[in-house]
Amino acid sequence: MIGGIILAAGLSERMGGPVPKQLLSYRGKPLVSVVAAVASESALDEVVVVTGHHGESVADAVADLGVQVAPNPDYREGNMTSFCVGYRALPSCSAYVILLADMPGVTTEMIDQMISYWRHHRPWAIVAGYRDGRGHPLLLAAAAMEDAVAATGPKAVWRLLESAPENAVTTIAFDRTTPLDVNTPAEYELLEE
Repeated sequence: MIGGIILAAGLSERMGGPVPKQLLSYRGKPLVSVVAAVASESALDEVVVVTGHHGESVADAVADLGVQVAPNPDYREGNMTSFCVGYRALPSCSAYVILLADMPGVTTEMIDQMISYWRHHRPWAIVAGYRDGRGHPLLLAAAAMEDAVAATGPKAVWRLLESAPENAVTTIAFDRTTPLDVNTPAEYELLEE
C-alpha cells in the first residue's frame, strides 16, 4: 500500500493574513482541497490530510474528497510533528508520498509517475526534479520514512535525503519549472495570475 500525506497544519506566518494559506482560494476552492483532490484521484491507496492551524476549517474543506484527516496537536512545533502524525495515521504503508497543501501545481500524473517508478525499482526515496532544481513531492519508502520521522531540526528531511548513500535517492525529472509553493502574499498573487 502506498499512502499520501498532505501537510496542511502550518501557521502560515509568512502569509501574514487572517486566513491560513491552506485555505486561500484557488480556482474557487481552498488550496488544500485542490491538493487533496489531485491526491485522491491518483494511484495512492490512501490519503491523509494532517491538520493543525484552523484545523476544523481545513477538515471541512476536504470532507467530501474521501481522504482521512489527522489532527496534529503539536503543529506549532514545526512540520516534522506533522510528518509523525501522518506516519502514525498510515502505519502499514510500503511507501509514502509527501505533498504540501500550498502547492497546487503538482498533478495527479506527476504523483502516478513517481508511484509507478517506485513500484518497479523500489528506491529508498524519490525526489521530483525540475528545470530549476529539486523539490516536492517526495516519495519515501517505509525505511526512509522511519528515518525521516526520527530526524530533527530545520529542513530535517532534505538533510536526510542529501546525506543518503549514493544511488539511494532517485530524481524523477519533470520538464517544467518547480510548481509554486505559496508562502507569501506575493507568491499567492503569482498563483492567481
